[in-house]
Amino acid sequence: GAGGSIATPGSASSGFSGLANTTYTLRWTVANPPCASSTDDVLVTFVGAPTTANAGPDQVLCATSTTLAANAPAVGTGLWSIVSGAGGSIGTPGSASSGFSGTPGVLYVLRWTISNPPCAASTDDVQIYFTPATTVSNAGPNQTICGTSAFLAGNAPSNGTGTWSIIAGSGGNVTNPANENSQFTGNANTTYTLRWTIANSPCPTSIDDVVITLTGAP
Repeated sequence: GAGGSIATPGSASSGFSGLANTTYTLRWTVANPPCASSTDDVLVTFVGAPTTANAGPDQVLCATSTTLAANAPAVGTGLWSIVSGAGGSIGTPGSASSGFSGTPGVLYVLRWTISNPPCAASTDDVQIYFTPATTVSNAGPNQTICGTSAFLAGNAPSNGTGTWSIIAGSGGNVTNPANENSQFTGNANTTYTLRWTIANSPCPTSIDDVVITLTGAP
């Protein structure tokens, strides 16, 4: 074994130092001339501390699977485990870049552990969230109203948040843009196009338009 040093060669309990990740064979010789010497060997292995674990950045995805991004250990071996979150599956637990799949709407905490016994293991956690797909927008049926106001009939989103906007027509006003059944007011004898947008980042938004015609009294 290279690089080793015996502090006090004549002491049975001498200190000994060497290089990490190296195995040394040391010989203890007891001499008493003219008698034959007596020898015995011992193996000393210095194990290096494991590479500091880095589980990679947290991920929020519009998907049901992803590739993990931990660091590959220079010293020791890595292993993924699921700390919390039901229904998740790690494709290759010993791979830093393993695939991982899970259930939309569940927040997962995964742990990357690098071990090199008898040294203490190093761990790091990462959060993975699979965002459920955005609810498909439905702005409701077109309306022709005798008057200057109407109640909108968009669908309530299960996944995401909805917002009304006026695409065409001047002088209109949505009382509560975040309410799918908001009141809408405008000018008589005017046709408006309103858009119901459901957003659920990072998933794509969903949009649908409705035409509201406000007819003046004869």
